[in-house]
Amino acid sequence: MEKAYGLKKTNGFSLVEILVYLVILGIVMTAVFNAFMRIVQPTFQQAAISETKLETGIGLDLLRTDLEHAGFGLFWQLPTGAGLNYGEPAPFNHPNEVPRALEGADNSANSLNNADYLVIRATNVARSGASQAWGYVTRDAAHNIIVQPMAVDAFNNADRALVIRPEIAPGQYRQLIMNGNAWVVNPTSAGLTNFAPPPSPNDPNSDRYLIYGIDDAAAARPFNRTDYYINNANVPAHCAPNTGVLVKATANQIDNNFTILPIVDCVADFQVVYHLDTDGDGGWDTIVDAGAVAGLNAQQIRDQVKEVRYYILTHEGGLDTSYTHPNATVNVGEVDAGGNLLAGRQFDISVTIGGNWANYRWKVYSLAVTPKNLK
Repeated sequence: MEKAYGLKKTNGFSLVEILVYLVILGIVMTAVFNAFMRIVQPTFQQAAISETKLETGIGLDLLRTDLEHAGFGLFWQLPTGAGLNYGEPAPFNHPNEVPRALEGADNSANSLNNADYLVIRATNVARSGASQAWGYVTRDAAHNIIVQPMAVDAFNNADRALVIRPEIAPGQYRQLIMNGNAWVVNPTSAGLTNFAPPPSPNDPNSDRYLIYGIDDAAAARPFNRTDYYINNANVPAHCAPNTGVLVKATANQIDNNFTILPIVDCVADFQVVYHLDTDGDGGWDTIVDAGAVAGLNAQQIRDQVKEVRYYILTHEGGLDTSYTHPNATVNVGEVDAGGNLLAGRQFDISVTIGGNWANYRWKVYSLAVTPKNLK
């Protein structure tokens, strides 16, 4: 009897079954990935916001410090008959005048989006080692010249500095000490021969003159200057269109070029507001924009400026299509209790930024600073 053999059945999946499995797996993985991204995306946004806040805080602290030191090391009186052409970058150059601690302009063409432009003058607003040093020059009992550094950073032999006679009587203000037409000195005992207090029978308890460092190796002006404005160069890619970088631009002593330090990214507007004492009673009575101070001389600025407030419009994090900013316009400046703008300006984000303006988290940072070196 002949034995019949049949085909043996093989276990496995058909091509159709594999394709169906892959389609189902793709659908499931897509859902899982979308759910994961919904969970993780807020974390990314919060991380970006936190980074923005940290960087902004550091930058604004530098601006606050410079404002507090406005006027540090400035003289209030030139020697009789003396005149100095400081050669500052235009338009903020006032030859033969006592330097103004604060200055600026409204709606400046030199600041992106016609924002404000702020100028701060002081010896210590530069970044050189010499600009952070100050002290006294006096004489010992034998009438020898003695240099007494008061800052952590002592003077070096090559530093350039200025010497100021302190106020000695009403009307005898802080006066720049010069030797002929020269004011730049080497802050050593030998270098201060022609700039030290004259010998006195009262030495070592006689006069002490102030020394302020200016520059490490050379100086063309008896003060340093730094400017704050919105720059449209080197703007990070995550910033909204038509925003820029708030910068600290320090005027170099020799060539009048600027050393630029970025302070805050993604800035749309920058406004400066002054509280002035115009009636001389010791308290502020007038609120003005940055340009109003441009008409004041150095003494009026010292007498009248009681407080400086700055306002910076920027956004936290980058573009977020899941977020919608509620208002197209924002007050960048000082407002009263009723929300009415007193100084500064109303900024229309939708017009200036355009496009996806509403998908950025816009915020106004502000701070009030009392300059401590105007008196």
